[in-house]
Amino acid sequence: MKLLDKQKVIALPMLLASMAWLFIPGANVALASNATTLSTTVNAGTLGVDIVDAGNVTVGSPTVTFGAVTFNFDTAQNATGTLGTSSQKIRLSNARGGAAVAWTLTMAATGGNTTLWTGGAGTLDFNSNSSAGQLTVDPSVGTLTPTNSYTSTGVTKGSSTAFVQGTTDSVTILSGSTSASQPGRWDYIGASLSESIPALTQAATYTIGMTLTAT
Repeated sequence: MKLLDKQKVIALPMLLASMAWLFIPGANVALASNATTLSTTVNAGTLGVDIVDAGNVTVGSPTVTFGAVTFNFDTAQNATGTLGTSSQKIRLSNARGGAAVAWTLTMAATGGNTTLWTGGAGTLDFNSNSSAGQLTVDPSVGTLTPTNSYTSTGVTKGSSTAFVQGTTDSVTILSGSTSASQPGRWDYIGASLSESIPALTQAATYTIGMTLTAT
């Protein structure tokens, strides 16, 4: 056989091998596909508190109005109010992921434990004593309502507590144990508020800022 013929014989299998490589499934060739996989992620949220109205819309400037009392020369009086109503529901949301973690919802004076009720030229203590001005909060009389399909298991209402400067600077409204739903969400209304008004307190409308904190 001539050298040229040998080269032709050798070249033919190489050509066939190349042709076969182009059509073998699974070979290193990008083939079109009519299927795909979609992926999305839902991240865990946080623990938080809000005040919402009956339509579950955040209340821009929530307020609590106490009943009025009349100036008294000799005797301290109690003005009462309610924290949490159907139009200003306290909503605790626990959207954290992972293992359940206990939480607490507390209320404290926005400006710290030296804050005073202020009205006109007068001031009033919220954390002194019953004869000098003291605010008592009783969450135990309120109503707790789970939202969605959650339950109230593991969620406890706080007990009646008076503010005392340097000793009791915050009051527990609700607490959740590790058995509480996580995620979970609850609405709360109806905590009783009572502020002692000392004798000789000047006639005025008094205000003080309070903040709810979930930790």
